[in-house]
Amino acid sequence: MNLDELQKIVYDAGIVGAGGAGFPTHRKFSNNVEQIVVNAAECEPLMMVDHHILEFHLQELVDTLNLLLDTMDAKEAIIGIKGKNMHLLDDNIVASLKRTRVKIHEIPDIYPAGDEVVLTYETTGKIIPEGAIPVMVGVMVINVETVYNIWKAVNEKTPVVDKYITIGGDVPKDITVVAPVGMKIRELLESVGYGELEGKAVVNGGPMMGKLVDLENDAVTKTTKGLLIFPETHSIIQRIKMPVNIAIRRSSAACCNCTMCSDMCPRYLLGYDLQVHKTVRAAGHGEVQNTEAFLQNSLCCGCGVCSVIACQQGILPSKVSMEIKGALGRHGLKRQNNKQPEHVRAERTGRLVSSAKLIDRLGIRRYVKDKVEKVDTVFSPKAVCIELKQHVGKPASPTVREGERVTRGQVVAATDYNDLGTCMHTSIDGVVMAVTDRYVMIGR
Repeated sequence: MNLDELQKIVYDAGIVGAGGAGFPTHRKFSNNVEQIVVNAAECEPLMMVDHHILEFHLQELVDTLNLLLDTMDAKEAIIGIKGKNMHLLDDNIVASLKRTRVKIHEIPDIYPAGDEVVLTYETTGKIIPEGAIPVMVGVMVINVETVYNIWKAVNEKTPVVDKYITIGGDVPKDITVVAPVGMKIRELLESVGYGELEGKAVVNGGPMMGKLVDLENDAVTKTTKGLLIFPETHSIIQRIKMPVNIAIRRSSAACCNCTMCSDMCPRYLLGYDLQVHKTVRAAGHGEVQNTEAFLQNSLCCGCGVCSVIACQQGILPSKVSMEIKGALGRHGLKRQNNKQPEHVRAERTGRLVSSAKLIDRLGIRRYVKDKVEKVDTVFSPKAVCIELKQHVGKPASPTVREGERVTRGQVVAATDYNDLGTCMHTSIDGVVMAVTDRYVMIGR
């Protein structure tokens, strides 16, 4: 199989990054890739999707990595996994990897180990230049579930119609399920017995970077990795709900310019010229002439360390920073003076944030279970809502009409192959009930 053929298979299957923003995977493949880094960090607390795929499908992952290595003529593939999770891996498969191009690399139990800049450094020792992507240093970073989806596309001709999801938090038992893409989140939670949500809120994603779920409208997408349930009064929910204008007002009143938000920033510690305290000051005091204080936010990954660990005034610098980053993107503004850090900062080792410290600071110790069970639930949603933009880039355009009969795995929307995007498939057999500029709805 050559590179063009593999890219077409992955595009046709609608594969995107399963653990982050949803970058179309076929556009990551390149002959410039020397090292493939598999993100098995399971970065945020309470998330367990990668655990179960590693435990039950490690051989499929290895086979797929060998295919990618051959196709891109890359040198090695590195599975970056926290040492505490090594017990999940089949010892026989791990032993078989000795002196092969597929490596297992133990990374420290820190947050945010899953940030591609941090993960690339921890697994390869390379620092990605400011404002660049991993391929600039010969690296392709790919999520565990994304690799497994490639295996299914190549070996089973199966597109992305299902999603691994961890359901946890303020529930009796944490579970991982495989749910149809497009299933309404409320219906999903009700199906597993967690539908009683009076006084509670649901977070799509982890407790640090997740977003609140709109239970009346939100559906499972290709990037849904966790659904965490917390009391509405919990600090996690209050932090997510806080309007950015309140954070800015707090910065003008409470920021003492201590620089801790910058000093603890994971990317600053890797040598990036990202000084969050300057953004907080500029935003809080309306220093609009200080353009660098705003433009530097294009380097922010939104991990939230500055808000949860560093700042003692409740200012939430990451909320301010990500609001500015979004505005820069919408207006096509970029930082022009990016550089290549020569080395990490000397103080980095002493400022790494352990997962244990993060769990305690978040106040979720009581929600950490001894075990997260993989539950083989068969879901039968009444309808699915296939969103047209589940990925970075251009939204998909519908390829079906209302009243048309469709079968599971059929393409219902697609982005042109030459644009940045991918295909969308129905996850159930049914009839197209609605086609809008946002989604395609299929009912049984």
